[in-house]
Amino acid sequence: MDNRPIGVFDSGMGGLSVLRDLKSALPGENFIYFGDNGNAPYGTRGAEDILALSLAVAERLMERGVKALVIACNTAASAAEETLREKLPIPVVGIEPELIDAKARAGGKRVIVFATEATLRQPRYLAARERHCPDAVSIPAPELVLMVERGVLAGEEPERFFREKLAPYPEREIGAIALGCTHFSFLKRAIRSVVPSVSLFDGNARLIADLSAALAQRGLLADRGEGSRELLTSSEDPAVLQTMRMLMEVDVG
Repeated sequence: MDNRPIGVFDSGMGGLSVLRDLKSALPGENFIYFGDNGNAPYGTRGAEDILALSLAVAERLMERGVKALVIACNTAASAAEETLREKLPIPVVGIEPELIDAKARAGGKRVIVFATEATLRQPRYLAARERHCPDAVSIPAPELVLMVERGVLAGEEPERFFREKLAPYPEREIGAIALGCTHFSFLKRAIRSVVPSVSLFDGNARLIADLSAALAQRGLLADRGEGSRELLTSSEDPAVLQTMRMLMEVDVG
């Protein structure tokens, strides 16, 4: 058994949606979450810049003695997961758009993927799309990242965005929506208000399964009990931590 913490990081607050599910699935584990809000958003940056930022965050978490690293950011995972796995002596698990289950659920209907611009242009996403769901419609949505960072999770602003972006695709023709950015999981209610019959997929379940398997294989699972949670940010704005704490408690639906 190993009670060292698991490091979880994102460009900002989106990865908190992953942390919430991790805490539920692995209640005995200790987690340190780092939001790189001071450098957010990652989604409009180039691949080299994203890699450099991800390496810097990973180094900070390694200094805290983490036993595993979760990249709770689709953009960072696309650009940096392979390199981090090569460089770090601990398990590294990254989130990615859940195209497999979305395609299966769609039943021949259209699959929509909302993600950041950086994720959608990365070779990792393009290869997965070609392999699992070549007819998926990819929609860049950097505006949604900023909404979540401001704590705007419902109401007219996000609903208007989804109405406009989904207007070309009748709801009856959409089989599933893949949320290719962890920020977007906080907007599930807003999406459902626009297309209530469409299934949503965020990739968290597959990531949790991969992490659990990696920990078990290496004998790194924690003792049973109630684990801890620590939230950190690179932002100097005290309001950022307040919003992070709020997002950990909000019902995302």
